[in-house]
Amino acid sequence: MDLVRLIYTSTITEQFEVEDIARILKSARINNKALNVTGLLSFNRQFFLQCLEGTRQDVNQIYHKIATDSRHKKPEIIGYQEISHREFDSWNMGYLQNTESLRELFYQHTKSINFDPYNMNGERALSLLLDIRDEIKRAEAQ
Repeated sequence: MDLVRLIYTSTITEQFEVEDIARILKSARINNKALNVTGLLSFNRQFFLQCLEGTRQDVNQIYHKIATDSRHKKPEIIGYQEISHREFDSWNMGYLQNTESLRELFYQHTKSINFDPYNMNGERALSLLLDIRDEIKRAEAQ
């Protein structure tokens, strides 16, 4: 089975409500599990940064739904590549809340207190998401 990894960013719209993040995660976990898509979502109350891994057809299908979701605007694919293995295979959709540790990771990867994933390339975005993955695993182990 050929696998791909898609990393995208988007900006929240005026229709977005704080409760939407819980709804998005619940829906993503159900839908992604059904399609065997894995990934990670990062959100800082302004921007989404998300990675999806799975078959080309399934990842493209999910991204199309996201790109047309009224809670997102300016969706932009940062990275898209064929992969030999999944980096986020533990989760149908992992998530780290907007905490101090997340803000520190944003700063480490961007050297700016104003996180803007539109300024990242695919390699830098993946590196950030891998560090977020590792932070989640550390928190789960405690």
